[in-house]
Amino acid sequence: MKGQDIVTRYQRLKGDRYTVEDVWDAIERYIAPYRGRFFKDERAENSIEWRKPFVYDATAIMAAQNLASSLHSRLTSASVSWFDLKFRQDMLNDNQVAMSWLEECSRITYEALQDSNFNVSINETYQDLVCFGTSVLIAEENENKDEDAALNFMSVPIKECYFEQDHKGDVIRVFRHLQWTPLQIVNFFGKEGLPDDVIEAAENPAADPDKKEDIIFCIYRRLDIPETSTAKVIAPEKRPWGFGYAFLKDGKELPKKGGYYERPAFVPRWRKTSSSMWGNSPAMIALADTLTLNRTIELNMTAVEKNLDPPIITTSRGLFGDLNMTAGGISEVRDVNEVKPFLSGARFDVTYQEMDRLRQNIESYFFIPQLILPPMQGTPATAMEISVRMQQLEALIGPTLGRLQTDLLDPAVTRCFGILFRAGKFPEMPDVIAQMGGKVEIEYTSPIAKTQQASNVQSLERYLTTLLGMAEANPNLLDIPDWDEAFKQLANYLGVSAKVNRPSDEVKADREQRQSMQEAQMAGETMQAVAAGEQAMSEVGPQ
Repeated sequence: MKGQDIVTRYQRLKGDRYTVEDVWDAIERYIAPYRGRFFKDERAENSIEWRKPFVYDATAIMAAQNLASSLHSRLTSASVSWFDLKFRQDMLNDNQVAMSWLEECSRITYEALQDSNFNVSINETYQDLVCFGTSVLIAEENENKDEDAALNFMSVPIKECYFEQDHKGDVIRVFRHLQWTPLQIVNFFGKEGLPDDVIEAAENPAADPDKKEDIIFCIYRRLDIPETSTAKVIAPEKRPWGFGYAFLKDGKELPKKGGYYERPAFVPRWRKTSSSMWGNSPAMIALADTLTLNRTIELNMTAVEKNLDPPIITTSRGLFGDLNMTAGGISEVRDVNEVKPFLSGARFDVTYQEMDRLRQNIESYFFIPQLILPPMQGTPATAMEISVRMQQLEALIGPTLGRLQTDLLDPAVTRCFGILFRAGKFPEMPDVIAQMGGKVEIEYTSPIAKTQQASNVQSLERYLTTLLGMAEANPNLLDIPDWDEAFKQLANYLGVSAKVNRPSDEVKADREQRQSMQEAQMAGETMQAVAAGEQAMSEVGPQ
């Protein structure tokens, strides 16, 4: 895309979303503070709004952060690996050499994620997702080869991002509005090809440090190039995804263009909104009760103030002058009985009940009852109770989990795997994988994913237990199941390493050898029995 095309598409997309930005702005004020005001220019550092005097209750703020943190720890844990790599071909999954190589690749990929800033960025991504319903995460290859981290992630505030999608709903263009100082522009692009005024401003020590230029960064799909994974290094202009920069004021292109092998920008949505590209979120549902709670507390504070320092009523003839309400002050009155406080008669018990109801509603919108166990009273929660809560949570946000895997985690892991593979970070690939055309897929092993697998484990165990019980009356039932396949499935559900199970051909060879030895032993015993019988008959002799 040319610079002017980038700016034109950006301006059109910006003009189409003013309506949803009204909702986002209210969410930012009351539920997601410090993620950037949507209708305020924050170019200068002193324009950032740090104090939030209009927020009287933090229930929604903490509930949103708790849900985002829970998604982080239960979907993409920083302490344990949350995914495994498997082959789509079952024959390769049964091949110990191939699976050992893939498990090592999975370990290296996970460690590369941990060495990068993935955990910091993904948490911000979850926060935007929970609050605004849409978030943007960009995965770049680290250009500084001297650094240990091969990957660099960036969670982009939704106020800066716009995107376009194809007929299937897949993202094919992502636009980001950057505000950079001349010094940042020169540091990133170099001097060659930049306007003279930008270079002069960057080199002038007396220049305004808060003066910033508006730049549009665009990632776009090259529709004439098929999107296929490759281990070969190809020229940037031959890659399926391209990028470019342009000044917003005149559409002039900046001197840096390139390409990506895989889609580098991921745009997950909590749940799709009908007839709109933007997602909806729990915060949108909670916004009405959040505003009501905020206003209720504000009015309650006014009522409390009136009760602590009530207004005074008197008759027009009851005073000689103004009342002196300061400590130790003296007021001259005609009749002290005509001067008395005016009590509002506010029902604070009703107000507090309403506030508690609103807080419970808000927490339920963010699934806090399923996420956080109540304070321990008496005996601690059992493993069964915790498991049930996890199952309830998985049932409630199951559609969102599937969308997160498809729109965020799958492409992110695929992108990381491709970068590491091309960089030669993996061991040499066994020949059997290339010979069989091995294709890799992702299997998630996070706590929530394990909860989903738990039902499969329980079903299989219940089936085998029932079968063994009924086999006592009818042993022929033991011939029905494929026992090898049953235990392979069980190992797969439990996330057992492929190194634990021996290859199928070795197991088959051992069984054949064992059967041959048993047959030889039985033949030997039979021959011994025949010889013993013949010897016994010879000793008896003819009758």
